[in-house]
Amino acid sequence: MSAEPFERYAKTQTQLARRASVSLSLLSKVECGDRTATHALIASVARALHVPIERLTGQPYADTPHDTATHNAIDALRSVLRRIDLPEDAPPRSLEQLAADVNTLAALRRDANYRSLSVRLPATLDDLARAAHHVDSEAVPLVQRMFVTAYYAAHMMLHRLGFLDLAEVVERKLADAAREADDPLTEILAQWVRAQSFQSAGDYAHGLKLMDTARTQFADVLRHDSSPAALTVYGNLHLRSITLASRAGDLDTTRAHIAEARNLAARLGSSDQVHYGLTFGPANLATHETAAFVELGDAAAALRAAEKWRPPRSMPRTRKGHHFIGVARAHLRRGDREAALAALQQARRGAPQQTRLHPMVRDAVAVLVNLHHRSNPELTNYAGWVGITR
Repeated sequence: MSAEPFERYAKTQTQLARRASVSLSLLSKVECGDRTATHALIASVARALHVPIERLTGQPYADTPHDTATHNAIDALRSVLRRIDLPEDAPPRSLEQLAADVNTLAALRRDANYRSLSVRLPATLDDLARAAHHVDSEAVPLVQRMFVTAYYAAHMMLHRLGFLDLAEVVERKLADAAREADDPLTEILAQWVRAQSFQSAGDYAHGLKLMDTARTQFADVLRHDSSPAALTVYGNLHLRSITLASRAGDLDTTRAHIAEARNLAARLGSSDQVHYGLTFGPANLATHETAAFVELGDAAAALRAAEKWRPPRSMPRTRKGHHFIGVARAHLRRGDREAALAALQQARRGAPQQTRLHPMVRDAVAVLVNLHHRSNPELTNYAGWVGITR
């Protein structure tokens, strides 16, 4: 967590701890680099300092020429989103061509290939906008479903890169497209996506309320549709609630949603499935459990949950990367620096761009660097890769 706002704003560490409702001891350890910060702590400090969370995490990161190129592509995406309802008069591409392009976006999102995704998104959204204004009414739901897939890819990328305000713009556009897609599961996805902004902002109570409302609103969907796709999408409402409740420090609600998710996952069998860009099953539940118990301060429970992780070959690289990030944080909380670095290396192998740009990874690496008093070439290399120097 960057110290710059601390130095510029906080009169004393004691005042900041009081304003943020966190212990002075914990805040001191985090600020001096002896302890990693939970998301809840970062959100509390950001509110106390009256700054966006990105000011504390340092996002968006621009450590390499590739990062700069990606940010330039984000500017192009911003321009397209601004004029998405004012498409050019040129004839649209065929729906088959558009479907292929959208499938490519979905694959890049699953692989956390933000560099390529940022370059492809503007043109594909332009093409979809033209198609929406030219197709027959019967094809409108299909085009809107493709919009949802493209917006979902954009939304995830923007959140990972730290462009949170622009991500909220995409959320609203995704919700508009979902309402015209003639598919209730797409509308559930839109609610799940919207919860990300509450989660990122540290507004866990409203995020939980949104997920509760979505489960009530779409309960009939699950009663009438027990397909793997419906179970996967609906189950992710519980996974999101696990994250929100754990960051809010609510152990009972966290456990309740773990139990609900486990019951739903059992109906899918022993292997995770991917539908509508969402992953659900025992492995992804284990990933969420691991991260949740780290947030709750129970590293032992987090590592016990991680032992249940048995990913299928189809597990998206993003989910593999997230799992090992959670494992690394749990090991670091227990003081096992070697195991923490090993898990971070696995996250890097699984999803390199996601890992290098993840604030929790940078925080963990900064703590590892601070705690190592002797030379460690492997750690030095990793720290340089994520953009951290002593």
